[in-house]
Amino acid sequence: MGEREILDDITRLLTKNKIPYLLTGSFAVSYYGIPRATHDIDLIIEVSRENYSQLKKTIDGLDRSYLIDNNQIKEAIEKSSQFDILHLDSGIKIDFWLVKQTDFDLSKLKRGENITLYGQKIHLVSPEDLILTKLLWCKQIRSEKHIRDCAGIWKVQGKKLDKKYLELWVKRLAVEKFYKEMQKTDLEKYL
Repeated sequence: MGEREILDDITRLLTKNKIPYLLTGSFAVSYYGIPRATHDIDLIIEVSRENYSQLKKTIDGLDRSYLIDNNQIKEAIEKSSQFDILHLDSGIKIDFWLVKQTDFDLSKLKRGENITLYGQKIHLVSPEDLILTKLLWCKQIRSEKHIRDCAGIWKVQGKKLDKKYLELWVKRLAVEKFYKEMQKTDLEKYL
């Protein structure tokens, strides 16, 4: 089983159990910008204590080839943080990032795009929100990889990007420094 089949398994179960999600991370970076290799799948999901049973149904729907730590999942829900599941045969890790009840996270969830990937309908984070999320991470710990990913999306998407939305949230999230750095990044040295 590879990333494609695992992504299909997970997103099918999330959809079936009505858990809002967005595919993000390297899959989204590769879709919108300059492709890069990875060995994990990143998903943003909306789960709370109230709809934990829906998440439990989703997790229980996975076969024994997945390593699941239910305590980690419960803790992530309590703290609105992150948990992961490991597909044992392939070594692929699936990271689940829980939506926080911030204006930005709620906006991100609403603005997700429906695309067809590998013949399946997938909910994908918007390119603007992917850029903003990575710039926000740089505010915590600066990352060359995140800046490069953002610059690739910026270059490939160009005029398709909603610059007004980007600039509004760049100010609100106080990531102006990284936004300017992203715009000036020379991608040639990475290609």
